Amino acid sequence: MNDTPIQSEEDLYNRINEYRKTLRTGALTSLDVQSFIETQSTDLLPDIVLKHIILGNACGWGSYDIACEHFENHMQAFRHFQVFNM
Repeated sequence: MNDTPIQSEEDLYNRINEYRKTLRTGALTSLDVQSFIETQSTDLLPDIVLKHIILGNACGWGSYDIACEHFENHMQAFRHFQVFNM
């Protein structure tokens, strides 16, 4: 269990990416949300974890800045498919 508290969304994104690497997979799914949450000492909302998994998968798990840029560039598609209920 990771006892270090999560300080920011970037920190959460990086933790999920590290978790993905420990599983040795290229992408995570909604089935990984609960198992990731169980590895953290911080209380996390499943919706927020899933949002970061979707962003990470969409941008190929680049840096957090790349994920945010990808989101900004494709926000219309995220809205259209109601990925984040925006």
